[in-house]
Amino acid sequence: MPTTMTENKELVVREWYESLWNKWNLDTVDRLFSPDYRLHVSGAQGPADRATAKEIVRMFSQAFPDLHHDVDEIIADGDTVAARWSVTGTHRGDFQGLAATNKPIKLSGTTFHRVNDGRIVESWLTLDNLDLMKQLGVA
Repeated sequence: MPTTMTENKELVVREWYESLWNKWNLDTVDRLFSPDYRLHVSGAQGPADRATAKEIVRMFSQAFPDLHHDVDEIIADGDTVAARWSVTGTHRGDFQGLAATNKPIKLSGTTFHRVNDGRIVESWLTLDNLDLMKQLGVA
């Protein structure tokens, strides 16, 4: 049972990976994200709101239905929780206009979350998009 605010914030972020990304439970967005949530993704044009974040998760769930995130390290300081993660999966559906290749992927990345009052307010997600495209055979 968490005993500090830091541990509570870490649990909120762990739930982001387990419930949203490993189980594809889109209700997690409504439960864990603040109403004014913003997602910043490396290479994206601008931040995504909650509805767009759901669409991004839905796109990944259809393209990589067996996607699995492991949280390799998590560090909390103040309202920021940083996670270093690794992900594996298989490209089994359309992904950004690319038909399924059935190729496995293995990536790592980092996400910094700002957590306030038990909800994620903002996330900055960084991953190597070029490495992903190479693994899919398109770069």
